[in-house]
Amino acid sequence: MLRLDFDSIHIYREDATSYFRPEVIAIELAKIFPQCQIDIREDFFRHFGIASQRKASIIDLAKISDVKQPFERQPKNELSDEGVALYDGFVLQQVLNQQMDLERQIIHVHILLSGLLTCTFSEDDWRYHGRAVICGTPSIISAAGIVQGPARPREFYYPDGLRLAEIEKKKMNARFIDYGDERMTRAAVGYALQALFFFVADGDPFCDSPNCRLFNSHWQEDLIRTQVEKPSLCAEHLDMANKFNSSKVRR
Repeated sequence: MLRLDFDSIHIYREDATSYFRPEVIAIELAKIFPQCQIDIREDFFRHFGIASQRKASIIDLAKISDVKQPFERQPKNELSDEGVALYDGFVLQQVLNQQMDLERQIIHVHILLSGLLTCTFSEDDWRYHGRAVICGTPSIISAAGIVQGPARPREFYYPDGLRLAEIEKKKMNARFIDYGDERMTRAAVGYALQALFFFVADGDPFCDSPNCRLFNSHWQEDLIRTQVEKPSLCAEHLDMANKFNSSKVRR
């Protein structure tokens, strides 16, 4: 059972990134969970009294360098074969959890907005994949994961020798979220809701309906449709949220 009866939602802004507008995320979450207290906090590490020189060493504990090997087989002190810093999302979550104090208690949900590229290892194809959200304590929403997790339109993946006309490139840009895109915050709202429903729905934050904000989007166009163009919860999950809120009112 993963259902947690939380009362407080804490959103951590990360100093190193300005990809998100946490105030907007807090306002949208309050519409779905009005009985909870929501606050926006400074950098996660600073909030828990962790010196800046320790921050890098703690984060590095989750770094991966070979996307085709699980974490326990990772070579040490090597650069990522993807050319960017990659982090095992669940290991990162564990090392961050160890830095927290009594707010690990079940009445608190922590959502960390991050620029790090969080990944999880899949035994289906034996490699790491970028993830936009890692649910748990704390939950991590990754700007890099939003950009690189859900796949872009198929036309984007042309052979190197083929170039789209400039007008087609502009049309293509509207079909995926990139760094600096104002739509990233709206996408983050949906992932924050998934982080909350992870606790409300016994560890199952996703919805099968392609029109629900909790739909697990594997394509950028699905992400844009569910979080930007038509952001709404399905009847089942809206009812679940209403029951959760009603239980707070009755106390």
